[in-house]
Amino acid sequence: MDDTGLTGAGVPASGLPETGGRPAAALHLYFSSTVGLERVSQPYGGPDVPQAALVRLVQGPDPAERVRGLLSFIPPGTPAPTAVTRDRGTADVYLPPTWTTNRTALGQLVRTVADAEGRAGGIKTKDVRVRLHRPEGGEPVTEVCAGQGLVGRSTRW
Repeated sequence: MDDTGLTGAGVPASGLPETGGRPAAALHLYFSSTVGLERVSQPYGGPDVPQAALVRLVQGPDPAERVRGLLSFIPPGTPAPTAVTRDRGTADVYLPPTWTTNRTALGQLVRTVADAEGRAGGIKTKDVRVRLHRPEGGEPVTEVCAGQGLVGRSTRW
């Protein structure tokens, strides 16, 4: 055995890429799998996390996520809804006219927004109210997350 002494092993292991001297944030998106909705993390270091999460959500799973069996019930080419936070723990989401009413797609949207809003406000995802505004107007439908499903505050969806 040849003892050559200490050798360099490369850079230390690290997590998410660094931006501006601090770890980058991550977007948490929810896609469908055989066991229900699964959360995936994608690196992100920009502003307006709920809106950025919605933009990425409608793009669907990336190739690696698709290989893992994840899929989206949001039809390809669907424009991203608009997320607006007016007070801590409540996010208003304005759905585009072509948005699907599929319950799984709505679950993906609500869980993604609730996660982003909860992390931004320092509260639990289950405590975030997501108000869904239809393009035709009317009273918004309020949803909250509960386990793998949603608990609608209104049954009019």
